[in-house]
Amino acid sequence: MVRQTSTRLIGAILLLISLAIPVAQGFDETRDVWIRGIFTGNSPRASVCADPEPWGDAIDVVARTPGSFILVGSGNSMNPLYPSGTILVLSRVSFDSLQPGQTVVYRNQQHKTVAHVLITKARDGWRVRGVNNRTHDMEPVVTTNLLGVVVAAFSPPKLTAVAARSSGFGRTTFLDDQR
Repeated sequence: MVRQTSTRLIGAILLLISLAIPVAQGFDETRDVWIRGIFTGNSPRASVCADPEPWGDAIDVVARTPGSFILVGSGNSMNPLYPSGTILVLSRVSFDSLQPGQTVVYRNQQHKTVAHVLITKARDGWRVRGVNNRTHDMEPVVTTNLLGVVVAAFSPPKLTAVAARSSGFGRTTFLDDQR
């Protein structure tokens, strides 16, 4: 009985240690192409920069990428891939060139601009989902509501909501489950 209890205790301690190692090593789940069960391998990872460098970096990408533009994301549905305040560079692309795992921006029926990940193509359009949401969006992405694909992302460490609102650039929403 004592041996069995000791074995279980040692097993529990080893499990806790194995779970704690990624945290102690600064585990960053955005490095993986699968985040919370969603393939995000065709979405660029956000570069963390010091203020105001990300704005310059984003503007440089726009200058080199025809048909691109900048939006600032808000909300939690794309955490941890794109935290609220992430500067997104988008490029206009053809609907036929879309691929699973890309982050797209579309305008939903409530006229909100939403950035979510492409999951699968269905008969009526693409299913999309925020990496922090439990279910996909009810509205599909189609040719008429697609605004662009995220081609670069910059996450300033201390960007405030005030800075995002006063930037003069457009805003997009990372639509949460609580819509």
